[in-house]
Amino acid sequence: MLAATALEGSMGSFYISEDVRDDGVVVLAAGGEIDFEASPQLRKKISSYIKAGSRRLMLDLSPATFIDSTAIGVIASSAVKLNESDGSLTLVCASENEKVLQILEIAGMPSMASLHDSREAALAVLAGGA
Repeated sequence: MLAATALEGSMGSFYISEDVRDDGVVVLAAGGEIDFEASPQLRKKISSYIKAGSRRLMLDLSPATFIDSTAIGVIASSAVKLNESDGSLTLVCASENEKVLQILEIAGMPSMASLHDSREAALAVLAGGA
């Protein structure tokens, strides 16, 4: 299943695409500006999978052009929820996306969720948790 939702805002656009793989890994890609206005949609999407019982989620932030502290809070709380239920959140941010990668690192996200520069590397880690 592959679907995308978009939110057009005054400061840019935000979208989420989603794919549930045959092995049960949920792959979400968030692009555009993930800010105060867009973060509730990201929270809602991640929470819906957690509530449905998904325990292995990948969030690809490579297409994101900006993330703020609200988005960091959503990602952090999602990682905590998954960790508490024996699950995991794996982040992807391509090394070319220096701006978003730097924000993730400053916020300490690699200590809460594994951070990879490609989906392939992230999927290899998630496959180990099957």
